Amino acid sequence: MIDGLRLIKIESAQANAEKELRNAVKATEEGNHGKARTCARRAVGFVVGVWLEENPDARYGKSFMNYLRGIVADEKMPERIKNAAYELIKRPHFDEILGGEAIENANAIIEYFTKLLKAEAKK
Repeated sequence: MIDGLRLIKIESAQANAEKELRNAVKATEEGNHGKARTCARRAVGFVVGVWLEENPDARYGKSFMNYLRGIVADEKMPERIKNAAYELIKRPHFDEILGGEAIENANAIIEYFTKLLKAEAKK
């Protein structure tokens, strides 16, 4: 059974992430790919922030961007998650499709960390 407070934190982080992802979709539809990337990064940050409460790691820092850098540097992370984080922090070229890819990468990371959180909460 999942501890009540942990469940509330997980659900709150997921709700905040979903809101940011909706904002990312809207920004993409409006052609504002930079804003979409920023929203996707923030979405990841909400979930990773909750995970870091239980798994402190100095490499992850204290900001959403540093969380992504921490994922990339963390040798325990699956390669696909590290790659998704890298794609969110790298500087894109002007001709790349940005918004949709950022949302896909954010979703992969959020899904992975949500599964970690739920598994840890059941312990």
